[in-house]
Amino acid sequence: MLSTLERVKSLENYLAMGNINIDPIIDQTINKLLVREYHRIAESKNRLMQDINQFEKQYTMNSLDFQQAYDNGNLNDDMDFMEWSATLDMLTQIENQLNWLKLAVDQ
Repeated sequence: MLSTLERVKSLENYLAMGNINIDPIIDQTINKLLVREYHRIAESKNRLMQDINQFEKQYTMNSLDFQQAYDNGNLNDDMDFMEWSATLDMLTQIENQLNWLKLAVDQ
């Protein structure tokens, strides 16, 4: 059984063959999948932002100040601090994914 990536690559190869009779449903379907994925990732971002807001409220510190203090070793290795830092890293990754998906959908 082919993986999703292998199927997408197969579709890419098929489309690259230059067949001018490609069903427009393929384009619509791909766009809908990208939009769906964008919304799914945006939901994840919202959940992460809620977690970050909770950390900021609990420790009365914004995330930028926290990350600098944590990276400089000015905070201990408390589980909350490790989780806060990891959550900020995940947020960065998700924002990169959203930026890429937005470009793909807007075109």
